[in-house]
Amino acid sequence: MKNDDNAQVTIDYITGIGIFLISIAFVFQFMYTLFIPFHSGTDEAVVAADRASLVLVERVLRAEDSGTLNVVELSRLESFITTKLNFSNDTNYNNGLREAGLFSNHIIFDLNVSVTSLSGDTMYEGGPELPDNTNIGQASQVVLLVNTSTGYSEPAVISVRVW
Repeated sequence: MKNDDNAQVTIDYITGIGIFLISIAFVFQFMYTLFIPFHSGTDEAVVAADRASLVLVERVLRAEDSGTLNVVELSRLESFITTKLNFSNDTNYNNGLREAGLFSNHIIFDLNVSVTSLSGDTMYEGGPELPDNTNIGQASQVVLLVNTSTGYSEPAVISVRVW
């Protein structure tokens, strides 16, 4: 029996284990794709919220004289929240959605923007009330609110919610 040539060699063992591990990985990958259709639909809202927060902070509300990112002009913020996010005026609200990149022919999102101090106190809030029964995407950014005419500045958190 010691001279039997039918014994398993190390290379055979490694090949067998390798094929086994590859087949297990394939099964797990295949099982994951079976459940993708049942995945929550919040991904679309989260992506839209991220995009809207970037557009608002870096383009629409940006302080002109600032050479850095995440510096928001206070007068632009107040104007955007009081006029563009006035949900009772459809024209202004739709224009606000267009400026934030959330209004198209295919899909229209709703937008709620709130600005809080670093301690959590609400400073500004605009847009429709948040619904209770739908998925909401949220993106938050820490910004510096500045008033260029008075020199006032304060750090704050802008939260953009999209559904």
